[in-house]
Amino acid sequence: MRKRNFDDEEELYIPDIEDVDEDIDIHGQYPRSNAGIALNWSPLEQQMFDLLLLNRFAQYDREILDEAAKSVVHLVKTFQPHEIGRIATIALMAFQLSSTENKNFEEEYQKYLEYIKKHPQDAEEIR
Repeated sequence: MRKRNFDDEEELYIPDIEDVDEDIDIHGQYPRSNAGIALNWSPLEQQMFDLLLLNRFAQYDREILDEAAKSVVHLVKTFQPHEIGRIATIALMAFQLSSTENKNFEEEYQKYLEYIKKHPQDAEEIR
């Protein structure tokens, strides 16, 4: 696979599939970043960091990036793969809860904990 260096920030990072000649096989091709090229990243590494750095051209807050990376490290060290999937799903649902029902997941969870302290008989059984 040919490695390309993106010197011009204005250069298209993700190729436009509609412009590709039908005779060209694009299977296995993926976008590459300058850092990915320099670090000799595998396709999996590049895709993983593409997702983490999805808004890298508009992102000026390194703290947000650092927090996201720390969260990923914590999840991988702490949870099994199926639990990570469940947590990610709940995080998306928490976002939906906020946007559709005007409720905050953290506040609702705290309400649940307070209720269980007062009514321990109503706690869900963990199997």
